Amino acid sequence: MMFKLSALSILLIAALSFGCSNSNKTTTEGNSTAPATPAANVSLNKDDYPVFPDADAGADPAVPAEQGGKGFTGEGWETNTRFDLQGDPHAVKGGMLRDWQPDFPGTLRISGPESNSQFNGSATSLLYETLLGLDTHTFDFIPSIATHWQISPDKMTFRFRINPNARFSDGMPVTSDDVVATYDFMVDKTLEDPSNLQTYGKLERPVAESKYIVRVKAKDLNWRNFLYFSGGMFILPAHVLKTINGAAYLKEYNYKLLPGTGPYTIREGEIEKGKSIALHRRTDYWNEKGRANVGLGNFDEIHYDVVRDENLAFEKFKKGDLDYFIVRPKQWVEDTNFDAVQRGLIQKVKVYNNEPKGVVGLAFNTRRAPYNDLRVRKALSYLMNRKQIIEKLAFNEYVPLDSYYPASVYENPNNPKTPYDPALGLKLLADVGWTGHDAQGRLTRNGQPFQIEMLYASKPYEAYLTVYQEDLRKVGITMNLRYVTPETQFQMMNQRKFEMTLVAWGGLVFPNPETSYHSSQADIENTNNITGFKNARVDEICKQYDTMFDVQDRIKAIREIDGILANDYQYVLLWIPPYTRLLYWNKFGTPHGHLSRTSDAYSSVPALWWIDSAKQARVKQGLRDASVKMDIAPLEDKYWIDQERQTPKSE
Repeated sequence: MMFKLSALSILLIAALSFGCSNSNKTTTEGNSTAPATPAANVSLNKDDYPVFPDADAGADPAVPAEQGGKGFTGEGWETNTRFDLQGDPHAVKGGMLRDWQPDFPGTLRISGPESNSQFNGSATSLLYETLLGLDTHTFDFIPSIATHWQISPDKMTFRFRINPNARFSDGMPVTSDDVVATYDFMVDKTLEDPSNLQTYGKLERPVAESKYIVRVKAKDLNWRNFLYFSGGMFILPAHVLKTINGAAYLKEYNYKLLPGTGPYTIREGEIEKGKSIALHRRTDYWNEKGRANVGLGNFDEIHYDVVRDENLAFEKFKKGDLDYFIVRPKQWVEDTNFDAVQRGLIQKVKVYNNEPKGVVGLAFNTRRAPYNDLRVRKALSYLMNRKQIIEKLAFNEYVPLDSYYPASVYENPNNPKTPYDPALGLKLLADVGWTGHDAQGRLTRNGQPFQIEMLYASKPYEAYLTVYQEDLRKVGITMNLRYVTPETQFQMMNQRKFEMTLVAWGGLVFPNPETSYHSSQADIENTNNITGFKNARVDEICKQYDTMFDVQDRIKAIREIDGILANDYQYVLLWIPPYTRLLYWNKFGTPHGHLSRTSDAYSSVPALWWIDSAKQARVKQGLRDASVKMDIAPLEDKYWIDQERQTPKSE
């Protein structure tokens, strides 16, 4: 199971949102409505697509221009009309995308306990919008709900002008009051979201200067204040929030959604609990024609079935019941050369991009003995034979992980590599007193055997864990594997009810060590600091990091934190894939690079792809006629890597 540290890792898809319907079609056609025929001539010139279509058409005539109303000139304000197209203008609307989830999400709430799952991260970024977006190519801010912004010379006060055309899915206009209400909601202690309090608590309560202009002042200087307030806070409707507080939201909105401003919505009654969630494209989306959304949000319907067995999901994909599949190493090497692949009906490609990689590993709960001892954690890391597992079980499709900020400029090159070394592992354990053996040959200390409960929710990882289990048994350590559903694992992690657990965290484009590794997050539930990590130097760097407006300073700071974490062995670090192994039915149009520059397939495919009606017809024909063949794409897509070589590196 994959967890996301923050919605910011999803934001680079651009201003989008997700919707729902309850169709359950299982053919490779998968249409809710047939896609339109693409125009013969499509302009690739960004300037042919307005940033602010029908500017101020929805403005309240009672609000003067100088207060952000109709005729607002933006003089003295900042905006961005230079950004390139975020999607492919060849894309057409229509059709259905069919995906799957290994378990039904524990909640669809955008904040509060258990809200930071992979599914919620992807769906939330499509249901709701932020004041500003980020250009997926340059990481520059671009307009979203706000058309213009100001940053004071001391970088402490920010002002935003709301687009008068912005509307929630219930038709209500977006105003400054919605921004204020969203802030109040995010810092409501009864919402039980400590990360929100830490992030937005750095800001004073926003002030609605007018219906369309809102101001917020920072309590302390911090380069992330503007980033998180403008691009990390999904704007919610004040007219609903005034009827609930955080506690009521947790009670009443587990599978009920607040209205959002994005181009998709989840309709009431269209969630089949335990079985499926479908998302439906809005036909009244307020910013459909804006440049930031050209080529994005193309499917009428995005349908997720719950398939609890990954092998069964793979079989459903091969039958045509699912549209794309992220393939495990063994499947990639041994099980992806069947007839539909050989004939091009299914495309097989390794996609390389700049997706931020997170931590994949076995997390220790350092609040419990013996995992509160560094020597024990280090020993258990030396007893993991990563080289053998990667070679024998993963077919060399992974690379070892030695960093908490891997494959990025933030990775500390001096981190320990920790090879498999049972002798060193046993020596470290002996130093802690694990020197005895009982009649069963188990390693003991003070007569008590060394036993571990390993919590996990990913069946495909069971083979890897079994190898680790056997290697531990050889040195006298008993590891009991406990398989639970992803929802149960998430709850137990948040409540700190585990000894060790298998975790895969998503990465961030802009690292935020505070929410994952600051001491203030270690002894409270529902934070990303699941291991209970505390380090005075990391706390000090986090404080300094806040005021580092120079990218190179931040890189140096994160590298130091990375080194501290790596040497403290909070996880038995495992491995990461250097690419996405992707199979998909050859009925889609895809943008250059297949995926966004910085997002994974789970976010990129729903946002960027579309149904190509000609390809879809050809696939349909190929399912009837075994002689039909389609073009086969190159096995590797390195578009984004090539782009990076041609342009200066960004943060």
